[in-house]
Amino acid sequence: MTRGRDTKPHIGIFGRRNTGKSSFINRLVNQQVAIVSEQAGTTTDPVRKSIEIFGIGPAIVIDTAGIDDTGELGAKRVSKTMEVLKTVDCAVLLLAGNRFGEEEKALISHFGEWDIPFLIVHNKEDLEPLLPETEETIRKQSGSRILRFSTVQGDYLHEMIEALKDTIPDTVYQQSSLIGDIVHKNDYVLLITPIDQEAPNGRMILPQVMVIRDVLDNDCVNIVLKENQVNNSLRPRP
Repeated sequence: MTRGRDTKPHIGIFGRRNTGKSSFINRLVNQQVAIVSEQAGTTTDPVRKSIEIFGIGPAIVIDTAGIDDTGELGAKRVSKTMEVLKTVDCAVLLLAGNRFGEEEKALISHFGEWDIPFLIVHNKEDLEPLLPETEETIRKQSGSRILRFSTVQGDYLHEMIEALKDTIPDTVYQQSSLIGDIVHKNDYVLLITPIDQEAPNGRMILPQVMVIRDVLDNDCVNIVLKENQVNNSLRPRP
């Protein structure tokens, strides 16, 4: 059972301001889904994005404000970031520039309190690679593996996806079948799929794709057609 509000894995992205959290999300899904700016503190409140991660599937990624935000408003933003811990199934702690200090240690402690599995990622490797002494300090302080990443070059993307798959708890993927209780192996399943002006151009919406996949997972035969083709498809052939 996920901590989030639906059965998709909820992945929280945490870190200081300007560590590239929004860029990290965009690179992860290969789309511009999060606002990116050179100005630190662009993300002021947690932003939830329903996305599809190749190799993982549907997920909710939560972009958070920097844990080093300052001032009265900054403290409120950090408080909202901490509230996200109640809803995530796993977390990514993003570092950059070999900076690892009290803010990161405190966050790791909170991960432990909420029993949240997490990854530590040193981002912006193209600008400043992770130093061996920094890596050693992080290992001693967290006991976690550290991955290198570059949102600009996309280096280590495959390793990142695989690490995320290993970090997301297995229980999140133990989702019930959508149609498994009403079909049997080798059944023919007729899926009536409207294609109108609300449908995205050139592709199907996620719920349609999920049902088609579920039909295949239950070893059934998919027949997918539009609503105006139903009568014709059921008419006996000469």
